[in-house]
Amino acid sequence: MSLVCIKAVVTIASAVALAHGVFSPAMAAAGRSGDRQVDQVITYPSSFLLQNGGPVIDVKNPPEAWMHKAIGDGKSDDTAAFRDAYDLLKRDFKAHGPWNGDHYYIYAPNGTYHVTDTLIYRGATVGAYAKWDGTFDINCIRIVGQSRKSTVIRLADHCPGYQNPDAPKIVVAFQHPDTIFNNLPGGNWLRNITISTGSGNPGAVGVFMQGANQTDMHSVTVRSEDGQGQYGIWFKTGSIQGYYCDVSVKGFNYGIFDPANGESDTSWEYTTLTGQNKAGILHTGGGMSLRRVLIDESQTGAGAVKIDEGGSQTVVIDSIFKRKSGASGQVAAIEATQDQRQGLFVRGLATSGYSCSIRQAGRNVVSEAVVKEYVSSNGIASNAEKSLELPVQDTPQVAWYDPRKDWAVVDDYPSVRAAFDSGKPVVCFRKRTYKLSGDINVPATVKFVNVMASDVSGGKLVVSAASRDPLLVQDSGLPIEVRAVRDVVLRCAGGGLSNPQGLPVTFYLENVNDVATGDNFCRPGQHVYARQIDIEYGQGNQIVCNGGSLWIFGFKTENMGATPFTVKQGGSLEVLGGYTNTTNQQPEGKQNPELHMVDGRASISLFTNMGAPSEAIVDGPQPVRRSDLALRGGSYDRDIQIPLYVDAGARTSSRNSAP
Repeated sequence: MSLVCIKAVVTIASAVALAHGVFSPAMAAAGRSGDRQVDQVITYPSSFLLQNGGPVIDVKNPPEAWMHKAIGDGKSDDTAAFRDAYDLLKRDFKAHGPWNGDHYYIYAPNGTYHVTDTLIYRGATVGAYAKWDGTFDINCIRIVGQSRKSTVIRLADHCPGYQNPDAPKIVVAFQHPDTIFNNLPGGNWLRNITISTGSGNPGAVGVFMQGANQTDMHSVTVRSEDGQGQYGIWFKTGSIQGYYCDVSVKGFNYGIFDPANGESDTSWEYTTLTGQNKAGILHTGGGMSLRRVLIDESQTGAGAVKIDEGGSQTVVIDSIFKRKSGASGQVAAIEATQDQRQGLFVRGLATSGYSCSIRQAGRNVVSEAVVKEYVSSNGIASNAEKSLELPVQDTPQVAWYDPRKDWAVVDDYPSVRAAFDSGKPVVCFRKRTYKLSGDINVPATVKFVNVMASDVSGGKLVVSAASRDPLLVQDSGLPIEVRAVRDVVLRCAGGGLSNPQGLPVTFYLENVNDVATGDNFCRPGQHVYARQIDIEYGQGNQIVCNGGSLWIFGFKTENMGATPFTVKQGGSLEVLGGYTNTTNQQPEGKQNPELHMVDGRASISLFTNMGAPSEAIVDGPQPVRRSDLALRGGSYDRDIQIPLYVDAGARTSSRNSAP
């Protein structure tokens, strides 16, 4: 076939459009970018405390006598109380190994927690775990605040050790700072809390975030009180995935820093970055996807997104980047230092105050303030020049509810059925393990199933009653089968999700792994919105768009014995960022393609990692071969990247391409 270069720009230079974020009728909602300031009140019954047989480590009411009690008055030093909680996680990890101690939640009730050092376990890094070959650290670190606005971890002003930006020091860590790489970091969550680096701490880092499958950051503020600090959120080491939503970062040199790392792909939605000194985001790693992100540097004149080093890939859609009007210097909103080795896809971006919207490899490639669609020069297309731009729906919000009157708590198997039949809107699991003797029907009265990371085996959840209210299943490994017309929200979960009857339902997925159940995952008339999905099935078709509409915002797949994406029965697939780990290498000629097109349409943005993928990258009516594509280069010299590939099926394109 003949590949078409789609380094193209369509712009609408309209002051009205810029002011209101309206770029086209299809993107009329793009102006609502930035953190929505979601703040739940999260509380747990006393029966959920660890000392009472539950999973919650309350830092103000610790479970064991040796642990310090946090005060949260903004004056007392609470560092030891948090470190004790981490030490408990470390003790369990060393005793039982990874994934066996993943039931804990570090819970901080309302208060201001004054700290003076990095919050992590004491001593040296755990390092190599005896039963695993390699360097690892603890996993399943889960920190939850009672209220985002009223639960604050605050570093002491002018704190020793936090004075040198060239030697950054962390406040809240999700791995030991000396860990080189961790391949077991799944289940790291930060929710409903504010992290402050105080004043007079120019070397401070708010959060060292690290985590792979099911890594979650929701409703989090990270701020410097005086505009000093090195990084707000730092992805110091791999592996890194996850979905980050309703996040605000204010007042650092860089709001988010994603350093060079092959196993890296993060997805950001409804995020606000403001008051940075150098740039909102410094991206030098693998992949990063941004949607409805507001970068407002109108006070400092800093850049929005700087992409440095090679082998990286960046997706930006439906976002707004601002800079101080009249600020000095030729500063681009998006600055990509290289061309072929840096994949870039931008759609629906409004900028103001910058010398240009996009500069790549030293060239101003987009000067206009509003960018409808741009693809870097290493993009390819088959029979279209424009991405599919599938309609997107936000994940429905489901309340936490009041545990005192709205929760039915599961203690043992007989109480499971009683809890679901209680008429209460929330069913919550409390203990570490449960053994079911059969499937559990979910009635329409149940709105929220909170599994609390319990290990539940022996059955599945069956959505057996129709309802207009979506069902939220969170922190779960339970399989789910839909047998009635009801939408499902699945957050930080795995186990399988199927629609065997092909009902017209919608699945909303956030940080899920191994849930795609073949042909029953995305059927005709069905919509699936997946925000970070991880699939590691070793064979067959991993993610199948079987006639429905499947929108994916960040992903990871593994195993070259399987095909990551398949489209058939006229389905529509859009993939906006993510990567495949080409592990389990097959002999040349026996590897599977990244995308198998049977019947339908697709637009994908992805890259590969860990070795040469199949020569057949896209298999179908419009094939693409590995030799047609630019390599990522450097340490990824066998890997490829696709900033955008489009197969629009029979649809015609009306796009105007710039020369």
